[in-house]
Amino acid sequence: MDMIETCLRDPALIWRFQSFFGVEKLEEVEHRRGNVWVAVEAEKHYEREVMGGANGLKRTKDKDQQSCQHRRKDNKLVEEESSNVNSSGYSSEGEEEVEKGDSHKGEQVVRKGDKNIIYYKIRNQFWYFLFLFGSQLGDEPLCALFFSFWFWNLDASVGRRLVLVWNIVMYIGQGLKDIIRWPRPAMPPVIQLEQKWSLEYGMPSTHAMIGLAVPTSAVIYTMATYDYPLVVGVSIMSTWCVLVCCSRMYLGMHSLADILAGLVLSALLLLWVVPLVDYADSFLMSSPLAPAITIPLSLLAVWFYPGSDRWTPARGDTTAALGCYLGVHIGEWLNFQLGFLHQAATLSPYLIQSPTIIEASLMLLRVVIGGLIAVLTRAVLKPLTYHTACYLLNTDKATLLKQEYHIGNKKKLAADLFYKFLTWLTVCFTVVFLSPLVFHLVGCDRAGAYHRTGNLLFY
Repeated sequence: MDMIETCLRDPALIWRFQSFFGVEKLEEVEHRRGNVWVAVEAEKHYEREVMGGANGLKRTKDKDQQSCQHRRKDNKLVEEESSNVNSSGYSSEGEEEVEKGDSHKGEQVVRKGDKNIIYYKIRNQFWYFLFLFGSQLGDEPLCALFFSFWFWNLDASVGRRLVLVWNIVMYIGQGLKDIIRWPRPAMPPVIQLEQKWSLEYGMPSTHAMIGLAVPTSAVIYTMATYDYPLVVGVSIMSTWCVLVCCSRMYLGMHSLADILAGLVLSALLLLWVVPLVDYADSFLMSSPLAPAITIPLSLLAVWFYPGSDRWTPARGDTTAALGCYLGVHIGEWLNFQLGFLHQAATLSPYLIQSPTIIEASLMLLRVVIGGLIAVLTRAVLKPLTYHTACYLLNTDKATLLKQEYHIGNKKKLAADLFYKFLTWLTVCFTVVFLSPLVFHLVGCDRAGAYHRTGNLLFY
């Protein structure tokens, strides 16, 4: 069993995967043993120097690889180091500072000249952009667009269910990361091409969990309501999932063990989460007491999120996800309580028809208008809620922004969670409640937008 685990967690396996799809390691520069490793895409002039022999560096590709092997650390030592330091100069959306002026972003501060550097080059742009897109399929921004598209252009009843499934799976996966605390694949030998998540632990892969849960749930919730070939839904679901999982290995962010564990865990969760969400949807929409249940539960989920031995972005991202669901629920609940939602006039299954040019234009217009409303809401709420948090904590914004993220810095952590939760709650509330009203006022609202079971896309 230990041998299987070691094999599945082997960072060399991920590096071979990266290399196969066109990631080339040019040079490893180790300034000081034990320091942070960063991956830098070599500039053209640097590549010419390394490959062409400038400054005495006359190397062939094979010699470069030998140099990499010469400098490479023992895998065990690298894993120990990677659990204490990180190579990220970025943070996820959930962890970015309120003002761009803060240079810490929660990472260990290391002087530029002391960083160990891996220079690399992307030899195959097709695979790079394909896997980059695949990774976005599991990221919050694209998921937000995907869910919003369901509310604005497809079927809000499916959108509600998808958001709740995503929220539950995301919470469990992120919590397990901070409980299990397995580091991400060690760099070197791996090259982390997407370093914004490197602060988090790796097991299980929440990208893999979401990559399976979201498209699978979408197929399950639509296959009995809409008339379309099941093979089409399964094909889209499979392609989505495979692309997300492969992208995480290509970008050097997860081991094969992380991916497989995420898929197995997500599949097990879907066995009870999908029917539970489907069953609870009617109650959450129609009961006057529903917010009295979802609001306390969401706050308790934030409060009792599993602790970690060091600060990671996981708790902040999970808090933002909880705020997203609560905003969606309150908005849709208000739509029902105010009489905006009503049962569709026809019975399922519904036919899916191709949109006309006018209908497609209206769909795009709704995305643009709804997106602008969401962006403006976030731009206003983010600093407002952060200032409010500082006031409640009896501190000032400038002081908190100068401080680094640390599990012992309770005020900074509290302010961070406060503003993320309320900001994303409000943004998602506007997506499902305010934006449809604006669409109606502008005259671009969707037919069946307020049906409890709406007409899917292409009405």
